[in-house]
Amino acid sequence: MVVFWDNKKVNNMDMMKDITKWTTTKTGQIIIGVSVLGLGLGHFGYGMGLENMLGGKVGMVMGAVGVLVGLSTLKEQL
Repeated sequence: MVVFWDNKKVNNMDMMKDITKWTTTKTGQIIIGVSVLGLGLGHFGYGMGLENMLGGKVGMVMGAVGVLVGLSTLKEQL
């Protein structure tokens, strides 16, 4: 699909790349790492009703993965 932006023809894929290009910068990667870490620390499956699934292990694993991914992203950037 093609749209017009400021009187020029723009491909939707180009628009998506423009919108998300900040995520490839160092600052963007730090923001993503902090966000995922915060979600992992605060989440642990409670918001999705997974706290009781398999004795609470599913929510714990989801939270742990969020913490691990967040810390890994931050370690790589800092």
